[in-house]
Amino acid sequence: MSIIGDVFGLTSIYERQVENIADNNFDSWPESALYGYFGGGYGPALEDTVDRVDFSNETFSAPGNELTQARRQGAAVSTGSYGYFAYGYAPGETGTVDRLDFSSETCSNPGNNLPTGRRLLAAVSNESYGYFGGGYTNPPAIRRDIISRIDFSNETGSAPTVELSDARYGLGAVSSDNYGYFGGGNSPAIVNTVDRLDFSNETFSLPGNELTQARYYLTAVSSNSYGYF
Repeated sequence: MSIIGDVFGLTSIYERQVENIADNNFDSWPESALYGYFGGGYGPALEDTVDRVDFSNETFSAPGNELTQARRQGAAVSTGSYGYFAYGYAPGETGTVDRLDFSSETCSNPGNNLPTGRRLLAAVSNESYGYFGGGYTNPPAIRRDIISRIDFSNETGSAPTVELSDARYGLGAVSSDNYGYFGGGNSPAIVNTVDRLDFSNETFSLPGNELTQARYYLTAVSSNSYGYF
């Protein structure tokens, strides 16, 4: 999941949603296969609003259950049952985690916030963990290369001892079953670097193939085969 500007949304399970919709199979992914959710933002004040898009007709609505904290420039990850909106500016950088229950569309704070509050970061997830990488804190003005992890089994946060290849903010991220990819950002030069996170051992590497253009404040989506920045 990645961010664009201020609003952050849940898209990491999109490829499984497509498979389930095509097969008319909603047994294991019922609510999250039908809707996408966008939370927070700035317009012109900090927002706690959650908007829902219905994939069947591409219409938006507001289910009426908001984030527990108004903020912008965070990131989001999801499982089949829950969406997690984390980090952002509230004001001041925060590590707050809000949990959206797809079955009831209610938001709550599980009480386990993530370390090192920051904003303008990106996130990817697999079945077990959500990973939040990069970002920015101010004051002091620091670009971050750190990774924070949320364990979906117990909703606790930790900081694995792995880092991006360089500290940067305003990056985008996509994922496959085996890898997460963090691309672009401000480092402080604008970069086209792509870092690859191996989910099996939580190590980073540089596959060596970069974005075609150096840029930041970008966003990303993915399918089974491709990620698009």
